Amino acid sequence: MSDTQSPEEKKQPGRPKVHNFDYDQIFRMAELMCTRREIAHIVGCHEDTVKRDKKAQQVIELGYANGKLKLRRSMMRNACENNSAPVQIFLAKNLLGMSDNGMIDSDASQPLPWNEAKPEETDATDSTTTDDSEQQQ
Repeated sequence: MSDTQSPEEKKQPGRPKVHNFDYDQIFRMAELMCTRREIAHIVGCHEDTVKRDKKAQQVIELGYANGKLKLRRSMMRNACENNSAPVQIFLAKNLLGMSDNGMIDSDASQPLPWNEAKPEETDATDSTTTDDSEQQQ
């Protein structure tokens, strides 16, 4: 009897696959940044079932990346075309490394370099500086 069955009809070892995922729906949900648990709930299976499906994992990662790209594009458009100050501030802090105190690099706690000029090195013709001896005469 087993000789007359076609290869498709032969039983495979293990449990039969229950879920045929709609990968397009999974992609759209991942694009909206739905969690794997939420995706599994909508698809109608356990979260571990979605995690074990390699193609579903690839589709979810692609959806997450596409969703982040759409969000970034929307934020840049809002900041640049609509001149939204809060979005511009957020992007400046997160993408450009700026902060509220204006210091960009990590040496913010270091004092600025200071070079004091010696009296012999100052220009005597400078009218803004006066010598105490000149003021007394």
